[in-house]
Amino acid sequence: MLALCWWFVAVRESGGNTASRRSHLVSYTASVVTVQADANWAVKDGLTTGTARLALDDGRTLYISAATLGEILCTDLSTPNACVLLAEMLGDAPTWFALTPAAGDEPLSRLPLPPIVDMLNDGDDAVLENGWVVPLATPTKRECDSATPNLRDFIDRFGSNMEVMLDLAADEIDTVRCTAD
Repeated sequence: MLALCWWFVAVRESGGNTASRRSHLVSYTASVVTVQADANWAVKDGLTTGTARLALDDGRTLYISAATLGEILCTDLSTPNACVLLAEMLGDAPTWFALTPAAGDEPLSRLPLPPIVDMLNDGDDAVLENGWVVPLATPTKRECDSATPNLRDFIDRFGSNMEVMLDLAADEIDTVRCTAD
């Protein structure tokens, strides 16, 4: 009941598009092996229409019900391991998810993410340019010809001129690289 009340207030305050107005804490990541979805499964105004069942590379099956907050950025849902799931979980259920194209190392162990714009929770979490909040490794490796004393200085100095890498096994950002000095 509490979750339903929160959802009603969030949707009412945002005019129906909560996915683009609220930060989402990525607490679970996995490569998507298969997607079984209703014919009308999509995301409209930040909410899913229809339902889907995702088989993941860690052996887990995740069900996404209708009206779940989400983003589908991956267009190849039929090829195994072509998409990566990032999700905000409440127990075993996603409260928000993003399906993003798999890119990075082969075999897939790391995923590039948008630049970091801020940090939360005493530097434990990164706020990405797109609003996602992702845990940071301790320490987070900084790769650049120009030395920076800490990650905060790196973020302030390089802003959108950085590559961010997510370690899919640890579900955290472990490396940032400057792309311009």
